[in-house]
Amino acid sequence: MKKIRYLHPIRIPKHPALDPHITRLGQIAREWDGSERADAAIVGIPFDGSIDHRARRGARLGPCFIREVLYAKSTFYLELDTDIGNLKIVDCGDVNVTTNFRESHRRIEAALTPIFESGMVPVIIGGDHSATYPSIRALCNSMEDGKRLGVIDFDSHHDCRSGLEEVSGLWVREIQEIEKTTVRGKNIVQIGVHGSAYSQFYRDYVRKTGITVFTPIDVRKRGVDTITKEALDLASDGVDVIYVSVDIDVLDQTFAPGTLAPTPGGLTSWDVIESIIEISRHPLVRALDIMEVAPPLDADNMTSKVAAEIIMNFLCGLSQKKSSKH
Repeated sequence: MKKIRYLHPIRIPKHPALDPHITRLGQIAREWDGSERADAAIVGIPFDGSIDHRARRGARLGPCFIREVLYAKSTFYLELDTDIGNLKIVDCGDVNVTTNFRESHRRIEAALTPIFESGMVPVIIGGDHSATYPSIRALCNSMEDGKRLGVIDFDSHHDCRSGLEEVSGLWVREIQEIEKTTVRGKNIVQIGVHGSAYSQFYRDYVRKTGITVFTPIDVRKRGVDTITKEALDLASDGVDVIYVSVDIDVLDQTFAPGTLAPTPGGLTSWDVIESIIEISRHPLVRALDIMEVAPPLDADNMTSKVAAEIIMNFLCGLSQKKSSKH
C-alpha cells in the first residue's frame, strides 16, 4: 500500500505495566508505516469546525485524550474473559484537517478510503459528528457498485437538519444522498434519540425515509439486548456492510458531561457498552466511530474514559470474532 495523503503520524502513549503479568494496549499497538496490514486501525479526526457549536468547542482534542486512556488499558477484559492480544492493531495517526469545513471533509474521505480498501476495520475517533459523513463516503468508495451499507447510530439527535450547511447535524440526511444511493433509510437505525431538540418536521422526515428510531424509553422498557438484536436485523437487511457511529452525547449527561450537547434522560454507559459488544461480533460490521468527546468541557476525564471503554469493548468483539474463525 502506498503512503496515504493527509495522515499525520502520532506517537502511541506508552504506559509500562509495573506488574509483569499485565500487558497494556499501548504495548501491542503499532504506529502504522503505511503498508502493514492489521485487523483494526485507529484513526483520529481532530476536527470541530461545525459552525453550530462555536460556543462549545473542544472535540478536536478528543483523539488525543481518548488515546491516552485507551492505550493505558490492559489487553484483558474481565467481564468478557477476552484478551485482545490476538488482534493486530495499528494506529494510523490523525487526519491532517484544516479550519475549512469542506476541505477537511475532503481530506477525511481521501485518507480513509485506502484504509477501508485495505480490509482493516477502522476505529475512528473524532472530532465533531459532521466527520461521519466523509467517513461513510470513504467506506462507500471502497465498495463495489451495487453493494449496500447499513448504519447503526447511537445519538441523542436525528442529525438530519434541513436548510443548514456546514453543521454536525446533517450527516444522516447526507449519507442517503450519496451517489448510487448506497445507503437507504430502511437500513439506518438510531438508538437513543430523545429530548426537545427537534420537531414534528424531523419526526415526519425519519418516518418518510424509513429510518428506525429507538428512544431511551424503548431501551429501558424493552431491554438493550432486544433493541440491539432488532437494530442489527434492520441494519443488515439486504446490505453488505454495517457502519457503527457513536455520538457520546447519546449518554445521559451524568455519564458524559464533556460533550458539545450534554442532555439529561439519555442512555447509561452500560447500555451502549453492552450493545457495542454484541454489534461488534456481527460479521458485517466494518467500522466504528466515536464522536463529540470534548475534553475541555469534561469533568475528571469522565467522557474520555467512557469513550475508551466503548472502543475497548468493540475491540473485544473483533477479537472474539477472529478467534471464532480459527
